[in-house]
Amino acid sequence: MDRMVLFVMRGHRAKTSAAIGACRNLALVFVAMGPWPLDPRGPEAQEIVGLYWIMFVAAMIVLAIVAGAIIYAGIRFRDRPGHVAQQFHGHNMLELTWTVIPTVMVISFSVLSWNRLNFINDVDTNAAMTIRVQAQQWSWAFTYPDQPMFKLSDGTALQAGGQLDIPAGQKIKIELTSKDVIHSFWVPNLGGKKDAVPGHTTSLWIQANEPGTFRGQCYEFCGDGHADMLLTVVAHAQNDYATWAKSAIDDANRAIDPRTKVGRDTFLASACVGCHTVKGTSAAGKVGPELTHIASKPNIAGVLSPVNQENLTKWVSDAPSIKPGVVMPRFKGTLSDQQINDIVQWLLTLK
Repeated sequence: MDRMVLFVMRGHRAKTSAAIGACRNLALVFVAMGPWPLDPRGPEAQEIVGLYWIMFVAAMIVLAIVAGAIIYAGIRFRDRPGHVAQQFHGHNMLELTWTVIPTVMVISFSVLSWNRLNFINDVDTNAAMTIRVQAQQWSWAFTYPDQPMFKLSDGTALQAGGQLDIPAGQKIKIELTSKDVIHSFWVPNLGGKKDAVPGHTTSLWIQANEPGTFRGQCYEFCGDGHADMLLTVVAHAQNDYATWAKSAIDDANRAIDPRTKVGRDTFLASACVGCHTVKGTSAAGKVGPELTHIASKPNIAGVLSPVNQENLTKWVSDAPSIKPGVVMPRFKGTLSDQQINDIVQWLLTLK
């Protein structure tokens, strides 16, 4: 008998451990899927999540008390043999209790919410920089501050789309507007939502406590492509942010360099278009790999890494000598060194 009891207890413990493990794994999956609002990575998100948990726990306590009281009353005072159900009218202490406690709770939640809103709506205090964001169906455009750090060779400020790069540990003010319909900027791990309204500028702030990549999306239905209106915020370590900015400026300057247009025209006028596709151009070849985002790839044809000017020049000049058997012909001698360099400069802008 004792062995039987021990066996059953062990079985219950095993099932309990398995259930706990399953819940833990499910929680980890939800966090990994992201973006996850209850995984705050910045001070604003931490304030929001803290208030959420206070209200959630209070709501669960109220639910347990009310549901428990209903269940208890339904069982204890039900009509059954030997007992007749009775109606009760008026109970001063009970009525006072369920009036005073909810009132205190609502006032407390209002005060807590007011304090958090003051913190969240203070977009200017200690802001390290202001980045302008324009939403349109179905993408985001970011314009960095008019500062020497973000100046291009033509005097304009750095612009980017889809990915916003910020320094970790610093408060960043975001000024929002929209080109067409109402959109909503939301990066759950870093803060709350704010609408982008056509003809009007709204503002919010975000801050990442540590370096990392954070996913966001438009949270206001804005048309057929709403589900794909995503954005990425990359927080760099503060001592690495200047390095990123210099690289971004170099890429942007290359894109507006007159030689880039020459390289594009040379590419489209050569045999390259017969083999490669570059979206947004007349190049639609299917023999070779697509080059629309060649500059973002980790390597060239799996043999040259990284994708930079030196390696692209080697590959365009004489691919067969680097990867025997490749279909791509040798262009050195067919194109001049200047033409090859122009094509390479343009390929480096395809990210």
